[in-house]
Amino acid sequence: MKLSTVYIITNDIEKSVDFYRRLLQEEPLYANGNRWVQFSNHIALYNYRYDEEILNNEKILEKDGGKTFNQAYIDSFNQTKVNLQNNIVVFNFEVDDLKKEYQRLKDLNIGEVSELMFVNVYMPYWYFDITDPDGNILEITGR
Repeated sequence: MKLSTVYIITNDIEKSVDFYRRLLQEEPLYANGNRWVQFSNHIALYNYRYDEEILNNEKILEKDGGKTFNQAYIDSFNQTKVNLQNNIVVFNFEVDDLKKEYQRLKDLNIGEVSELMFVNVYMPYWYFDITDPDGNILEITGR
């Protein structure tokens, strides 16, 4: 088994695409409309509101006749929506120059940036956090 993609559920796909485009300094590889945006390093964004709009539109669902979503997906979607939380997983990104990246992200002003933090339990470790538009915490570490 190998990791294919880590995807982040977002409330505002445009805002999140802008955040990750600027954070990663790259354009998305591809997008499936406003539902899914894929970046190169196994990071993707999923706009659950896209599916929510379809599921809340009875005319579309009746016309669709179960071709888009089966009942198991609908049940799972509704259950997940109720339990949707952020910050269950922390994404850790490594950079070559931590101080330079820290200043770049502070200057971009795309999300809340913590102070530089230091931990030396088993080894010396410097990092800082930045928060994305949906409240997910991303950890940036490096030399």
